[in-house]
Amino acid sequence: MNSDGSRGPYTKGIAKRRELLREALRAYAESGASGPSLRAVAERVGLSERGLLHYFSSRAQLLVSILAERDQALRASFSETDSIDVLLEVVESQLDTPGLARLFLEMSADSPDPAHPAHDFFVDRYSRLLPLVQSMLDRSAPADDPIEVAPSSADDLWAARMLIAAADGLQIQWLLDPSIDPRSDLDRLSRAIRRSAIPG
Repeated sequence: MNSDGSRGPYTKGIAKRRELLREALRAYAESGASGPSLRAVAERVGLSERGLLHYFSSRAQLLVSILAERDQALRASFSETDSIDVLLEVVESQLDTPGLARLFLEMSADSPDPAHPAHDFFVDRYSRLLPLVQSMLDRSAPADDPIEVAPSSADDLWAARMLIAAADGLQIQWLLDPSIDPRSDLDRLSRAIRRSAIPG
């Protein structure tokens, strides 16, 4: 134990794991849709594949941890006091990282299995994201309509679910056809949802 009460090897292990996740995130962000190999990620930090996985319980846990690292960075980009436009800008920025988009979709496909590391990650992700998007929508009226819209809490929650589902689903279509503009589609959808809440 160190003089400050921390455990040397344990502290170093945590620091190394953070370094690995930062480099893995960069590797995925810089890659094409196929993503980097584990060997390529390991080489960035001077380790073998086996050495890389030593810091994680499994390959799946490593991949989910990369997504968690990405989400933590993205959450710093916006808050519940922002309008939905800020979230759409974040969605647009993700088009620069097709490797991460594919990783997200692969892990989401595995997430219904309670035994898979992706399960808890996605349950937690949606529990955080839903109220955040709901709050953003509540602050966002159609730009070309001055009417103040105050839909019910249930309506806002439904609208948030629809936008998140559309954002996730559009990633698949965009990977198949990069000419698709997910930000524009989501903007149009959010405007349609808000207008639908206007009485009459």
